[in-house]
Amino acid sequence: MTASATALLAAVTGCGAGTDVSDSGEVVVTCATCQESPTDPFLQYNYEAAQRFNEKFAGDYRIETIENANAGSSDDRLQYYQRLALADDLPDLFQLNSGEIKAMERTGRLHDFAPSLEADGDWAASFYDQAFDALTGPDGQVWAIPQQRDAIGIYYNKELLEAAGYEQFPTTWDEFEDLAATLKGQGKFAVALDGDWATKLMWANLIGTQPGGAEFLGESIADLEDWGDVPEVVRATERLRDWHLQGYVNADAFSGDFQNAAAPFLTEEAATVPNGPWFVKTNLTTDAAPGLYEKTGYAPAPGWADGGQGTVVVSGAGWVSGTTDERELEAVDAFVRFMSSQDEVLAQAEATGANPPVRVDAAATDAADLEPLATGLIEQAADLEYAYPHARVHGPAGLDTSWKNLWPAYVKGDLDTDEFLQRLTADSASSAQ
Repeated sequence: MTASATALLAAVTGCGAGTDVSDSGEVVVTCATCQESPTDPFLQYNYEAAQRFNEKFAGDYRIETIENANAGSSDDRLQYYQRLALADDLPDLFQLNSGEIKAMERTGRLHDFAPSLEADGDWAASFYDQAFDALTGPDGQVWAIPQQRDAIGIYYNKELLEAAGYEQFPTTWDEFEDLAATLKGQGKFAVALDGDWATKLMWANLIGTQPGGAEFLGESIADLEDWGDVPEVVRATERLRDWHLQGYVNADAFSGDFQNAAAPFLTEEAATVPNGPWFVKTNLTTDAAPGLYEKTGYAPAPGWADGGQGTVVVSGAGWVSGTTDERELEAVDAFVRFMSSQDEVLAQAEATGANPPVRVDAAATDAADLEPLATGLIEQAADLEYAYPHARVHGPAGLDTSWKNLWPAYVKGDLDTDEFLQRLTADSASSAQ
């Protein structure tokens, strides 16, 4: 083992070494995503929720926070937990997205929550349909308890659209491109992208708003040997590329850093940016130009035909556990039930903007101070023609890395569409091994 790996593992020594019981008799479980954070509202919420859990279960269970540089989303997070899994030293509680779960399930170190859900039908039924789809293993294992369920739309600057002659957000892709051409003539970009998360959101929107697109994103993406065999994927890929070639997208849209997409929207250089409801808390109310929030709308994706709008709906991240100790699993079970309670999911929604993965009493929802842009899209989503997952939810775990490597070359003309999609399919699968 390298010195760096030794140091890394030492940071969480004891996570998998048997039950940790305090002097008071409390079962102590470690959490690697419960630390305070002045910049990440999800981590800060987790920290505050853990304190409430400790107070409620004092004497029985206690959450002990691990300071973890990879607690939030990062390119290194998966490798961090894979190394801990190899050492059989995973934390008792931490969070992973669906792609990371696909990679981590191969380690055999994740706890299966399926028996707990099967034993408590009321708890299982409290979650929305499909909430566990992206968190489930090949044999029905449930590797995570979902943290949120969001409709992910497109933020747009109402003032910039009005200046271009549009009173509402376009409802078809043709109309969107007409808007883009007008904005370009005014020195503005139609859409701010990053070469990774936001770019693949628009790719999913372009695929998912076609008949058969949701089937690809939900099923075929994991099994096909060449995504170029799917006409809906080819059509979407080429249209997204063409937006770059036509100058409708910010020039620095290949960094793989979402802040490169956020910045042009926040400075009103770009009229739209795709992202989830957490964008309000993380960027729009903190880093934006004065008054931008009041100018901002939130819309579903346009469609290829009238009435064909759609939106990404995803529950692709959740709480996982690496312990096998029975007493620690009792504490883990108590914690994830606590985190999926009505009071806590509403507290999370207020703190982060993310929407609950469980059904919540309508009166309680109305009383909560939820983000109106996000709740408005959730209401619209119920009546849209299309709903589909983000490409990363059911795609191979290597999709993110492969996309970032290949997309710039495709846009610049170094690869044609067939080559790009064939390599993307193969590299995404091989990178996940």
